[in-house]
Amino acid sequence: MASGWGITGNKGRCYDFWMDFSECMSRCREPKDCALLREDYFECLHHSKEVRSLSTLSKPQISMLVLGFQL
Repeated sequence: MASGWGITGNKGRCYDFWMDFSECMSRCREPKDCALLREDYFECLHHSKEVRSLSTLSKPQISMLVLGFQL
């Protein structure tokens, strides 16, 4: 992932998040200064917040989202 190459040979979907996080880590004094960038990078990789928010929706609400309706 950190190489920048995605599965299709193009730039990976999370590469920009990785670069922002990596640059922050190289110039900060304490790792906690980059916590938000790390969180963004991990969310891009794992979609944990997205999955958590979708798990609270009911099946009809999810169907409406898939069809493009706003809730």
